[in-house]
Amino acid sequence: MRMTTIRKGRIGELEVTQDLLKKGWNVYSPVVDDHGIDLVAEKGNITHHIQVKTKRPSKGKTSIEVVIRIPSKADYLAVPLAMHKCVCYIPVDVSVESFKNKKSIALAFKKSKNGQVVDRNWYEDYLELPE
Repeated sequence: MRMTTIRKGRIGELEVTQDLLKKGWNVYSPVVDDHGIDLVAEKGNITHHIQVKTKRPSKGKTSIEVVIRIPSKADYLAVPLAMHKCVCYIPVDVSVESFKNKKSIALAFKKSKNGQVVDRNWYEDYLELPE
């Protein structure tokens, strides 16, 4: 069976759900996904609306580019990184320096081959969903 983009996306949603459940969050899936919200995470009095972006890096790449849907009703983009067995939670806030005048963010997981440091956001900086 061919791995379609729908299957890949659903697997990513399940990876994010599992990560959040392990971290003590309650997780809910909307019946209809027509507003860019894939999951709702709740813990105590905190609720986050999450859009999941399932990306797999190309061979030899040192980062992945994640496209942001702006305007977005999501508070966070969740990007499962299978190779590191983790999920990155990126705040969707156009006031954040990483998003100014952009519609994407680069998540780096290795040093770049040319030593570039501009626009490199290390995946380790996004491993927790704020409580």
